[in-house]
Amino acid sequence: MSRVILASNRLPVRIDSSGAAVRTTGGLASALAGARLQRESIWVGWSGHALEDVVDLDAERRAFQKLDVQPVFLDRQDVNGFYEGYSNSTLWPLVHYLASRARFDESWAEAYFRVNRKFAEAILDVAEDGDRIWIHDYHLFPLAGMLRESGRDLTIGFFLHTPFPSSDILRILPERKRVLTGLLGADLIGFHTYNYLRHFRSALLRVLGVESEIDSLWFGDRQVMLRVFPIGHDNAGFSEAMDQHEFRKVLLAHAAVLRGRKLALSVERLDYTKGVPQKLDAIRRYLADRPDKREEVAFVIVAVPSRQGVDEYDQLTEEVQRQVGAINGAYGAVGHAPVQFLHRGFPQVELAALYALADVCLVTPLIDGMNLVAKKFVACQRPDAGFEPGVLVLSEFAGAAQELSQALLVNPYDEAGVAEAIDQALGMDLEERRRRIDGMRPRLLSNDAGTWARRFVDELDGCSSARTGIEMEDVLPVADRLADALERGTRALLVLDYDGTLRPFTRAPEDAVPDEALLGLLDRLGRTQGLHVALVSGRPRSFLEQHFGNIEATLVSEHGYRWRIGGSSIWTLVQGEIDVSWKDAVRPHLEQAVRLTPGSHIEEKHVSLVWHYRRAEPEFGTWRAHGLLSELTEMAANMPVTVHHGNKIVETSSILVSKGTAVEMLVQRWDPAEVLVAGDDQTDETMFALEPSLPFHSIKVGTGSTRARHRTDIPGLRRLLEALDRRVAS
Repeated sequence: MSRVILASNRLPVRIDSSGAAVRTTGGLASALAGARLQRESIWVGWSGHALEDVVDLDAERRAFQKLDVQPVFLDRQDVNGFYEGYSNSTLWPLVHYLASRARFDESWAEAYFRVNRKFAEAILDVAEDGDRIWIHDYHLFPLAGMLRESGRDLTIGFFLHTPFPSSDILRILPERKRVLTGLLGADLIGFHTYNYLRHFRSALLRVLGVESEIDSLWFGDRQVMLRVFPIGHDNAGFSEAMDQHEFRKVLLAHAAVLRGRKLALSVERLDYTKGVPQKLDAIRRYLADRPDKREEVAFVIVAVPSRQGVDEYDQLTEEVQRQVGAINGAYGAVGHAPVQFLHRGFPQVELAALYALADVCLVTPLIDGMNLVAKKFVACQRPDAGFEPGVLVLSEFAGAAQELSQALLVNPYDEAGVAEAIDQALGMDLEERRRRIDGMRPRLLSNDAGTWARRFVDELDGCSSARTGIEMEDVLPVADRLADALERGTRALLVLDYDGTLRPFTRAPEDAVPDEALLGLLDRLGRTQGLHVALVSGRPRSFLEQHFGNIEATLVSEHGYRWRIGGSSIWTLVQGEIDVSWKDAVRPHLEQAVRLTPGSHIEEKHVSLVWHYRRAEPEFGTWRAHGLLSELTEMAANMPVTVHHGNKIVETSSILVSKGTAVEMLVQRWDPAEVLVAGDDQTDETMFALEPSLPFHSIKVGTGSTRARHRTDIPGLRRLLEALDRRVAS
């Protein structure tokens, strides 16, 4: 069975004072430990301290490797730029939709990509062909692409533990293209919720121009799968904690301290994304509105310290402490402070006891990828704990809100609304509380962290066993077949589409002009004895004449409407005059689409009308194109036309004109012994569908379903033509 190589910013181990590597506890480490993947695994990550602080590097490396860990050592400059700088000061606020907090520094970006390259090298040092690589979180956005560049046989997955921001926010990032392109090196990309997946798809379209389906996309010759994997809590760890004798002791001790007061619990890392100041504003509002309840409830805020020594976080701590003091000063009484602020971490047993005892759990982040506190609270509300069930008050902006619909969902920015939810939760009757908890617990217990990890790895295995990439063939043998025919003194016909076949698409179609090397190559082939070259394109004759008018080739414009036979300067109709009276019915629909879609325009050809939307807002243009396609298909059902959705176009053209018809007439005219046709889109399928009696080599350039017998990409086709050129010139 293949191994799993896990890559994350931090390792699940640390070096203790004796120099030994010991396991640490943490959300990701606990999740994967509980998954019981039953296969060999290696963890790659940063050692957690600067290289300058390592006393004996070789000894530390050996200590790590005893635990199947591959450390990445970073010097202080890399730590500051990669971790403190780009990851935490640039990416962290952006992925949490807090663009005003993001700071940008070119040296941070350089360190970020440099460190990701070090991660790639560390992985490749231990990876074997067939291994599964599972990359975690925003610290390592570009890593999959760097691994893909190696050409190794690796199946790569990426999971994002934070939200993915809207495209409007991501586009603020100067390195946005490098980040997204790096992510697309993965075979499988996972998110907590569908909203984050949707934002990712939108960013791909707006930033890279890459279109996608709901659950997949094609990037080059590979299919990248997109999935939603909501992470679960460490159910095994909390269950074990609640079964310990210590749990009952702690539980009873906390209950005694409360002396009958209701417990409103909040547990979080002290980070500006968690909305602690806003939560305190709501608590203040509740205490002000309900003076009769002030001594009946204890608000306990467990805030785990985060990034101590960083000014922004130190200021947040001071702000929270001031708010707590002000609330207690205004609404406290002798022997009772309404709010207790506990600025430290707690052992799992103590947390489990607090969750089990809580009458209300306040989980109100401003934005959160998932938030496992909400799930831990619900899971610890076990009937055998001996206390009545509590109520979950949950921010609608936490990923968990999509799963925990029986919680009281709140807007954390709505001070009055959160205060009202607190009041509702504290006053809720027992039957309603039990119904809500019982509605959430079974799902959480069956979808815990272990289940999440196994699902991801199983899906990653599926990416390896399934054909997630379209294999681009070595089509050079076709060049040999054509060259052999020419050497025998027989004729050969070469029929080539242009856009997307010989030249990549560009944002502005007028910029997609042939380079000098391509023109020289086509001209030499066209002058070869016995070889006839034809360019069959959707372009108008003016474009073909301007750019290919001086080479020895037949030029066929507008998908087969007019042609200029090689050696002639006169354009003639391929089949004679075509009835295009249908244009009068189609044109108003395209004009309406132009009026409603800024950046779009109509191109009119002799036998077709084309609506272009390459310069339109990407998502809106695509949405409008699908609507127009449906509208035209239905409207033109009884007309002699075909309607197709091409690359940023919707085209309506005469059914009597096709590239396939043009190729048939070229074959009749030239009488070749061998034929090669190459194209990339739906209009080229009429060529691929031909079944002449002579040897016929059809080549699809790019992805997508096809009738062609062979498949390659643009560089692959160029290599074929160059190989043919070398053969016939020798």
